[in-house]
Amino acid sequence: MQRFYFPNLEESDDNIVIKNPDLLNQLNKVLRAKAWDEFAFFNGIDEKDFIYKIVTIEKREAYLEKEWEKKINSEIDFDLNIIWALPNKIDKIEYILQKWVEVWITGFYFFKAERSQKLILSPNKIERLNKIIIEATEQSGRSRVPELIIEDNINLEDFNWNENILFHTKDDNSIWLKDLKLDYSKWINLFVGPEGGFWDEEIDVFKQVWFKKVHLWNRILRTETTGVVTWFYIIQSK
Repeated sequence: MQRFYFPNLEESDDNIVIKNPDLLNQLNKVLRAKAWDEFAFFNGIDEKDFIYKIVTIEKREAYLEKEWEKKINSEIDFDLNIIWALPNKIDKIEYILQKWVEVWITGFYFFKAERSQKLILSPNKIERLNKIIIEATEQSGRSRVPELIIEDNINLEDFNWNENILFHTKDDNSIWLKDLKLDYSKWINLFVGPEGGFWDEEIDVFKQVWFKKVHLWNRILRTETTGVVTWFYIIQSK
C-alpha cells in the first residue's frame, strides 16, 4: 500500500482534506487514484500507519475518511547519527540519503572538513534533499523521518557524552569493527571523512575528545560505501 508522510495528521482525525499540489498530482496523475482507493498516512511521531479511503478527489482537493490504523514497529530503539564530511558532489549526498534512510539512521549531519571540496547548497537544493529523505522514509516503511542538518563547522566537544566512532586507517590504536563495544543507551555518532580522508591535524583534534577509532580493513572504501558496511552491522550486533 502506498504510504504518504502527513506531518499535521492527528490520531483523532477521522477525515482529512488534501490540498497540497504535489501530493494531489501524485494521487491523480501518477497513481490514478479514484474514490474508495485506500492509502496509508503517517505523521512521523506515532508509530502507526493510518489508513484512509478516498471519498472524493478532484484536481485541487481530495477528501478522505479513516478506515483503520495499524501499529508499525519499524524503528530501532536508540539514536544512530551520521556526521559526514561533505562529499564533492551533491549526487553523492542524494545517494547517501536515499540508501541510508533505509538502515534506520536517525539524523544526517554534513559539515565542511579540510578536504571537503567547495559545494554550494542553495535553499532549493536543501529542500530537494529533505524531499529525498521523506520519499525514502515513505518507501521503506519507517515511522520516523530522519533529521538533516548542514553546517560549516562542528564543535567536537558537543559530542563528549556520546558514543563516537571515527573511521580511519592510519592509527595503530584503532580497533576492528567486530571488536566494537557500544553503550546503546547513548547517542551513537558515526564520523566519516571526505575523499582523501581527514587531515592529520583533524585526527589530532578527534584524539583530544573521547572517540573510538575503528579500522575496517586494509582496503580504502569510498565515503558513500562506508555506511553499507558498518551501519547495518552495528544495528544487528546490538
